[in-house]
Amino acid sequence: MNTLFKYLLFSILVLFYACSSSQFNEEKEAIVGDFRILVLSDVHISNDKIKDNRFKKVVELVNTGELFADMMVITGDCVSSIYDGDKPEDHKSVNNRLLKLNIMLERLEKQHYLVMGNHDYKIDKSKDSDDPFSQEEILAAEKIWKNVMGMNPYYSIEDYGWKFIFLNSMRGRYLGRNFDKEQMRWLSGELNTDKPVLIFLHHPVETDNPKFWCYPKDLITPEKEPEFFRLMRENNTKVKGIFVGHGHMWVSDVLFDKIRVFETDSFGDAEGLKCSIIGVDTVRQAITVGRYDDIGFVELERN
Repeated sequence: MNTLFKYLLFSILVLFYACSSSQFNEEKEAIVGDFRILVLSDVHISNDKIKDNRFKKVVELVNTGELFADMMVITGDCVSSIYDGDKPEDHKSVNNRLLKLNIMLERLEKQHYLVMGNHDYKIDKSKDSDDPFSQEEILAAEKIWKNVMGMNPYYSIEDYGWKFIFLNSMRGRYLGRNFDKEQMRWLSGELNTDKPVLIFLHHPVETDNPKFWCYPKDLITPEKEPEFFRLMRENNTKVKGIFVGHGHMWVSDVLFDKIRVFETDSFGDAEGLKCSIIGVDTVRQAITVGRYDDIGFVELERN
């Protein structure tokens, strides 16, 4: 390698580092708030080493503070399927992709919370995740998640003076809908709070302005889920944002003129660092949302 080539290579590396540092600084200045949430969707952990390494990389970036976040949320399709192949009898099998995901998440030095998507219910990877799921299949998958991840199918937490609700838009699949009645009763009780609320789920919600979020059959609509939309309408000043996945696109809109709705692009099935950043202002009870894509950081909007 001659001296001129070494100099050019060094110059390129310096320029790349400077651009990367500038990108992170720009993002840190744009996303304001008392704490920040990193949102990933459709991570699709499988037997693909590229996806594994990409997810390991984002964990490393969060741990080093290069990608600053206080919390990570995955809005569903955390794995491509629970098992890599046929159904093993032992949930501790080496073919269990949840175990692989759990091992990677154990390295994360921040809080993390997961939502279950349609791929997360696939016990046998040969099943089409868009096919109907029986109640037996749903309960069997949830039992595995509980055993491996210690996670309930839907739940909430309170932190920083906010409430975070993690819904399950697959629980009613055997009924030809998204939510079961029990979950909607639970949600009604969870919204009986004086705290501002953020909601995370997998399937997109039909918003005020017509947009293409996903295939129409997968969209959560007022016709399919009237109780969900009633609760959102009645709490449209309390719910500050809804974050979804599934559609593998960047989309944002508003629901009932108040609630901001954001879809995060697929982290696992696209190149680059596909994730959203939420800056949460506890005083103003407001959020700032930005995103990373192939070209770097882009601020979406403030409210």
